[in-house]
Amino acid sequence: MEPRGRASRGRASRGRALRGRAARPGRWRPGFWLAPSALAVTTAVAAVLVVVTAGGDRVPGVVTAERTTQIDTPRAVLLRAALMAERRQAGGTPRDDQWMYRMVTVQQPGDARRTVQEYWTRYDGTEQAFREDEGPMERHRIEPDPDDDDLTPKQYAARLAALPTEPGKLLAHVRADRHWQTRPAEKGEERLDALAFRVLSVYLEQEAPVPPELEAAIFRALAEIPGIRVDQGVPDAVGRHGVGLSYDLAAQRDAGGRLVSRSYVVLDPTTFEFLGRRVENLQDDVLGGEVLARKGTYYATAELASGVVDRPGVTP
Repeated sequence: MEPRGRASRGRASRGRALRGRAARPGRWRPGFWLAPSALAVTTAVAAVLVVVTAGGDRVPGVVTAERTTQIDTPRAVLLRAALMAERRQAGGTPRDDQWMYRMVTVQQPGDARRTVQEYWTRYDGTEQAFREDEGPMERHRIEPDPDDDDLTPKQYAARLAALPTEPGKLLAHVRADRHWQTRPAEKGEERLDALAFRVLSVYLEQEAPVPPELEAAIFRALAEIPGIRVDQGVPDAVGRHGVGLSYDLAAQRDAGGRLVSRSYVVLDPTTFEFLGRRVENLQDDVLGGEVLARKGTYYATAELASGVVDRPGVTP
């Protein structure tokens, strides 16, 4: 499946989409290779959604967004999420020859059906496998690239393990971490709070084991960022309604100053575990006079399964 539109999440999903660079042909980035302007992730992951027809024409999506309810006390919600995270049990460390499995559903605007994508990534980062809608599996080796600063699952787990777990120190660390600060020059300087929200929300999304004390610190650090919005009743791609985190202060605005889209990280309303992402188009998204996405359309994903397995094709 090739990406549809400027910011859809296909095989490059959470990798290069997160720092805004195009994926190299043949190098998939399904869940661990983190990169950037979406790491204005929450504002750029799917800010523009376009359906591609069989003939190659681009048609604005027509799927209608749902109404959600903003919560007046986002800090209280995030601190409650931290308490829930502290209760989780720490996961084990996979062997180098084991594979990280992920199944995700993707809902494109205007499509009557959702696609189910499955990824297997070897823990040492040397191989990846992929299939869509239970179709044939594609498997590729990943050759080392000295110019590639992306991370393997093992390297990413090590990065997480080294992060500070005191919320203030964690916030200061992500604001200063140059690994995440790649941003197109024409976008200008990214504000530090936007960078922090972008990075911390990506940490919540990874299949790599996140120590419970770090996950709790992530929520407490998010609670210290002014301007974070929390909505309830935000649906993922399969209709599970959760708590949506967003940061409007860094989002795209039109010529009239109106917010063009709102990008959510969707969490389970009870456990606060990651469910998926959703982008609501609040205004028509126009580029060069062309309407790329109509007001009221949306893009969504849903995480269905993940775990550690011994070989591609096997599920947890």
